[in-house]
Amino acid sequence: MSAEETLRGKTLRIYLYMLKHNRPLGIREIMRALEFSSPSIVHYHINKLVQAGYVEQVGSKYKVAKPIKVGIVKYFTIISGKFLPRFALYAGFFTVLFIFELIIMLQRNDSLIVSILSMIVTFLAVIIFWIESIRFWKEISEYL
Repeated sequence: MSAEETLRGKTLRIYLYMLKHNRPLGIREIMRALEFSSPSIVHYHINKLVQAGYVEQVGSKYKVAKPIKVGIVKYFTIISGKFLPRFALYAGFFTVLFIFELIIMLQRNDSLIVSILSMIVTFLAVIIFWIESIRFWKEISEYL
């Protein structure tokens, strides 16, 4: 079974929760956190992850054996346990660049047309990357 087939639905929710916490977790802890109705549901999905080699058992708990980047997960970076869309990093960069260009344009009066064109391109990049970041965040939020 491929990673795309394994990591979907409740299995993906459990995997993302385990990635986010990056420590050994018990079945009941996962059950309560993700509000599943019984530990057997969590156990079933954890077994799928163990068989696929994505999760390993540590005593009576489980932890992520190897983080994998497939499906929607490949578009996110985990920083201090927080899922951040990669596009948000680009959006932040272009936002800072846009502000920098605006400050320079207000201080200098030479080649106004070039400055305005540059700002338009940067502003479009800012808008596109923020829209993509929000879109991806909404998509993964249903699993978190």
